[in-house]
Amino acid sequence: NRELVIDFVSYKLSQKGYSWSQLEEEDENRTDFAAEEAEMDGVLNGSPSWHPPASHVVNGAAVHRSSLEVHEIVQAADVRQALREAGDEFELRYRRAFSDLTSQLHITPGTAYQSFEQVVNELFRDGVNWGRIVAFFSFGGALCVESVDKEMRVLVGRIVSWMTTYLTDHLDPWIQENGGWERFVDLYGNN
Repeated sequence: NRELVIDFVSYKLSQKGYSWSQLEEEDENRTDFAAEEAEMDGVLNGSPSWHPPASHVVNGAAVHRSSLEVHEIVQAADVRQALREAGDEFELRYRRAFSDLTSQLHITPGTAYQSFEQVVNELFRDGVNWGRIVAFFSFGGALCVESVDKEMRVLVGRIVSWMTTYLTDHLDPWIQENGGWERFVDLYGNN
């Protein structure tokens, strides 16, 4: 889940000319971490590896990935691509309402979590569906972009953490009951 969130947020940041790796480097070079920000170091530590090696070493012996693991990697790439495309479509369709929402929130480091929580609770008030999951990712991505635009880069790691936690704790059960991410790719993928 974390890798999926990071991929989506990285993609949204890159669309606005921002780099996830630059944000990581800035955070790693900071010396004035507050305790809460230091907790986020785990979220921002190292770039995610979307292309794992074909083999790895276990107890000195090279172990090649099984066809199942390769299938899972391809499937993960399909999920990321379908989510990116669905997010782009969502934002294109609802651009005006969506940009109004993120600009109206007036995010500050002190209010960011409360704003995130209020919007997400409202989004899923009437239940979960794939469209709302896409909206959830789009909102989180837009919130990260807004944070960087307003010189509050430290919020990006926090937002990624909040999204990951919400996805794991609240959305995963519904996702699994409704065919998993494979079903999402069937519905939203281009294949």
